[in-house]
Amino acid sequence: MTRYVPDQKGKVWDVGAAGVVVHAERVLLVRHTYGGAKGRWVVPGGFARQDELLDEAAVREVWEETGVRAEVLSLIGMRTRYVPEGGAIFCFFLMRPLAGEVAPDGVEVDAARYFAAEELEAMELAEIAALSRVAAITALQGGGGLEEVPCPPLSGAAYRAFFTC
Repeated sequence: MTRYVPDQKGKVWDVGAAGVVVHAERVLLVRHTYGGAKGRWVVPGGFARQDELLDEAAVREVWEETGVRAEVLSLIGMRTRYVPEGGAIFCFFLMRPLAGEVAPDGVEVDAARYFAAEELEAMELAEIAALSRVAAITALQGGGGLEEVPCPPLSGAAYRAFFTC
């Protein structure tokens, strides 16, 4: 997409990303305060801005929602959907924390903490979004995913490529 067209929302593809942050065999989740995931635990994430790459969006969303600075290790999943009103692509990036204490932003999320695999598996779907559980368990089980590979410049455009290594 080359520009944001507000009156076309729902008629164009939405693009977003999430950070699946793993530390000490636990995954960082947030509890949303709004929308379809209100009251449920999800991996931190959201829509990409027009001027950022998807992995950058994941890093930003983790920081904004949790106060944790993290770096991308690999792309471990993607969700795509299409409905007559439009479609969406959402990428899940495996990340590791670099700095910061976990603190919910108090706006989009009212809680944030790390969960062990046993806790995730015991949660009901009313408590955790299904794809967030899949992403979290995949990350904890060592799903290597696609790793960023060095790429030559492409017509001056910013891009990153992820492939199975």
